[in-house]
Amino acid sequence: MILVRYGEIAVKRGRRREFERKLMENILAALRRKGIEAKAELIRGRILVDAPDEAAKIIAKVPGVVSVSPAREMSYEEVPNYLREALKGLNPKSFKVETQRLDKTFLKTSVEVNREIGAFIVKEFGWKVDLENPELTIGIEIIKKKAYVFFEKIKGVGGLPVSTQGKVVALLSGGIDSPVAAFLMMKRGAEIIAIHFDQGKNARKVVEKTVNILNDYSPREIELIIENHFEVLKPYVVTLNRLNMREWTCVVCKIAMLRRAAEIAKERGALGIVTGDSLGQVASQTLTNLYFETMSVRFPIHRPLLGMDKEEIIRIAREIGTYQAFLEYPYCDCPFRPERVVTQGKPEEFKRILDALEEMNKFML
Repeated sequence: MILVRYGEIAVKRGRRREFERKLMENILAALRRKGIEAKAELIRGRILVDAPDEAAKIIAKVPGVVSVSPAREMSYEEVPNYLREALKGLNPKSFKVETQRLDKTFLKTSVEVNREIGAFIVKEFGWKVDLENPELTIGIEIIKKKAYVFFEKIKGVGGLPVSTQGKVVALLSGGIDSPVAAFLMMKRGAEIIAIHFDQGKNARKVVEKTVNILNDYSPREIELIIENHFEVLKPYVVTLNRLNMREWTCVVCKIAMLRRAAEIAKERGALGIVTGDSLGQVASQTLTNLYFETMSVRFPIHRPLLGMDKEEIIRIAREIGTYQAFLEYPYCDCPFRPERVVTQGKPEEFKRILDALEEMNKFML
């Protein structure tokens, strides 16, 4: 059996059961996508999954899961004999027994189990007890009159089950930031639809690989929509050239992508757009330009990385595996970027552009 622990879900008043069921459903779906058929049982504070040990690492990547332990189920009376065989050949410098009694009808307390099993280990193997920093921890959880014995806790991603918070579209550029933004929204319970504006270079390869990596954190395969960047941006660039304001290209390019993303979001029933914007990182991400971009799109825009610095973002990218995908293909500069870019644009200049874009939209319609 595999013990699955969750945290934040347990304090969701009114919707706790709904979140628990969704988490169990997502776990089984994630295992099926890896070719593993499993059964699961929901109890208070735990999900018990009947699956082989290798399923534990797959389950650990399911948002909502705090930790996972491959365990052996037995009666409490069987624990000493099991440990006698399971620990044979090991020689740790120290150990401790850590018990959690979820079944309060079990007569022994957690402390009593720790002492009893700990005394058996000392007598059987002669190992030293260290409660602060042991080399080996023997975990025991008492659930429904059964003992579940394990020797490791695999850290999960935490958060909330995917799709409990609705659906969003996420812009994936092929860089480091946007996959992290998508992951963080998945971790908070959002279902992701990925959109990439293709420039015909290596970025698309990065995005396709990135989506495959993010799929490990999603119970269902993430839909990837590829848009032709040149076609989407062309009328906007024509408008800027006519106004002789090419220095605004980065801002207007972002507006073009956001507006197209908003159209797709409405078609798919999504509730917002997710971007990898980090305040002040590039020209289109100054506070002034973010204001212009936001005011140009009548649709919610979510920026989970806004207050993070690059090192924080890279750390998360490494942890979830998307950083390696970025390194595999050389980065290509945007072909639309002008020699001079606006970082602190004037509102009156932007209004002039916005008015021209509105006329452009009327003409296109």
